Amino acid sequence: MRKLPMPLWLFATVAAVFFLNLNGYLLFDHDEGAFSEATRGMFERNDFITTYLNDRVRFDKPILIYWLQAASISIFGTEVWAFRLPSALAGLSWALCIFFFVRRYVDTHSAKAAVLIAATAIGINGIAHVATADALLNALLAATLLSMYRFSQAPNNTQLYLIYALMALGVLTKGPVAVAIPLMVAALFFLTSGLKREFWRAIFFVPGWIVFIVIAAPWYVLEYQAQGQDFIDGFFLKHNVNRFNNAMEGHDGGFFFYPLVLPFLLAPFGALLLRIVPTVRHIAGSRFDLLDRFLWIWFLVVLVLFSLASTKLPHYILYGATPLVILMARYRSLLQSRLFSLVFPAILFAVFIAFPLLIPTIKAGLTNPIEIAVAERAGDYFDQNFAILAAVAALISLALILWRRFSPWFSLVMVGIVQALFIWCVFVPTFSETQQRPVYEAAQFVKQLGVPVVTQSIDMPSFNVYLDKVTERRSLKIGEIGFAREDRLSSIDHYQILFQSGPIVIIQRTAPARGIGNEPASTLKEDGNDQP
Repeated sequence: MRKLPMPLWLFATVAAVFFLNLNGYLLFDHDEGAFSEATRGMFERNDFITTYLNDRVRFDKPILIYWLQAASISIFGTEVWAFRLPSALAGLSWALCIFFFVRRYVDTHSAKAAVLIAATAIGINGIAHVATADALLNALLAATLLSMYRFSQAPNNTQLYLIYALMALGVLTKGPVAVAIPLMVAALFFLTSGLKREFWRAIFFVPGWIVFIVIAAPWYVLEYQAQGQDFIDGFFLKHNVNRFNNAMEGHDGGFFFYPLVLPFLLAPFGALLLRIVPTVRHIAGSRFDLLDRFLWIWFLVVLVLFSLASTKLPHYILYGATPLVILMARYRSLLQSRLFSLVFPAILFAVFIAFPLLIPTIKAGLTNPIEIAVAERAGDYFDQNFAILAAVAALISLALILWRRFSPWFSLVMVGIVQALFIWCVFVPTFSETQQRPVYEAAQFVKQLGVPVVTQSIDMPSFNVYLDKVTERRSLKIGEIGFAREDRLSSIDHYQILFQSGPIVIIQRTAPARGIGNEPASTLKEDGNDQP
């Protein structure tokens, strides 16, 4: 009987964690809503080259994730889990790449540890639960760089073809970053490890560049033909160059932003992460430390590159998570203290337990009216029952870490499973109800009306997904129905509220009423009865 490439129990566990409750919460605006609506809209417009939001071109990301989401919803329909399915599959593929690599270059036990750490680390598991391009990019970057190491150990043209094909798919997923990171890592590793000949062979492998161009170039050419200079300005300049040079959308932070958030992005493995830090000295070691050198160079390139970038989003550092996962698995025995193991899970669950009490403080620091409205609603959802569930999860985690039957690192894996269950079955669904339920209810109300609707001064594209229809984004004309925010109705002189849920309203613009006496007609408003 042929031996399975991976134990069935291990594959089932990893898959279950990545696919946990994908349909259990609504789409989050703006990222999930934007990606999902851009994908859904391709079918309505019958245009699978250019993506749009409402009636505006969306240049944020290249096309591959949209094509994969389109394939998913063409089979399963426009269910929220179908939009997330490519990300979950990418997360699973990412973890499997780590498993097979570690089994080959370290050992089978470390491979099992690595895939379990990857699946249960909150950042990796989290990015695989949302309908964006990031899980796919991370999977492709991991496969590219792990293939580069294989090439360094056994140079062959087949490996080079694979590397160039993977980089091309990465460029179709997020752009130049899919080439920039692998090239920087390869240059530093190969040229400092006595592998100059292999490096130049790889860089000047013309057939590989041909494969790269054949895969990556056609969509870029077609999109330029369709959109011209707007594509260059919107995609390359705004969403690549400007994102590095300027803090876009308020996403900034100091040089030490990523070192501070990283232990929590890899929760519950913060203690294990800190214990492997001394192995960074292997970066200057002998040829026997080539793997560690490669892994640390990979992580440090990502850390320095994105610490220097002006726009800082927490998930950017996940491009360097793969080498850390492998290092944590390889040196898992360095973690011996159970009390130290407790620190980061304790902090995380303490935040969850205290979350209902933190809402007033969070609300006090907000200025955006819709965020304030969401914070007000949050008090109804994040209640005593939520805190009790968080406390139960914390106690279970505490017991698992202190139970001496298991090694500290494996206890953290089990805590990671508890953490995933709490986050995806309790916290995220609760937060989704707080933030996104009004949008969903508004879309269902408009569906029942069966009339055209216009998006009026609001940017929540998940509305279109639930409505299953593109809406124009413009000012309302008299008689038209509009999807709007309550705090932005001052620009409309005459309207009737047909539906309201939280800060989200469905209105109909009405004709000006005749003034009484000298009172100007423009001051009159007609407000209907609000519905919950």
